[in-house]
Amino acid sequence: MIKTVSVLVCLWWSVGLYAQGGEPRGRGAMPKTNEQIQVERVAFFTEKIGLTVEEAQAFWPVYNEMDKKRTTLFEERAGIVRRFMREQDQLKGKEITTLLDRLVAIQRQESEITATYDARFRKILSDSKVMKLYAAEFQFRTFLLQKVRRKPEKEN
Repeated sequence: MIKTVSVLVCLWWSVGLYAQGGEPRGRGAMPKTNEQIQVERVAFFTEKIGLTVEEAQAFWPVYNEMDKKRTTLFEERAGIVRRFMREQDQLKGKEITTLLDRLVAIQRQESEITATYDARFRKILSDSKVMKLYAAEFQFRTFLLQKVRRKPEKEN
């Protein structure tokens, strides 16, 4: 039970970070729109991975397809966690079990997506560049979290 609560708290926290938006916060500010985040990600990944023009042309459609599937699952997971946080006192054991079962199913789907697209990426990029992709994803998340955590500049 403690593991379950810990997982749900972590998921709720990550949903909160994902949902935070708002106005730019000065230099190095959080991008305002999803499009701006995508532009930053393309530049970030292209640099970190070292994509050639030919690789980029083959890579980005596949990556974007994968990202769309992962985003759909993330949003469903976030909805489940939000529902639990909002209704936890009213939910019965069976309803909680159903929510947990769906969360586990989502995690399985995420793993399947990772395996499927890893194979596709290896057909486009060298193994070294695929590893750089995974590192770039981690680095980009960290980069965005740092932007979210920055405090707004004080107005004079």
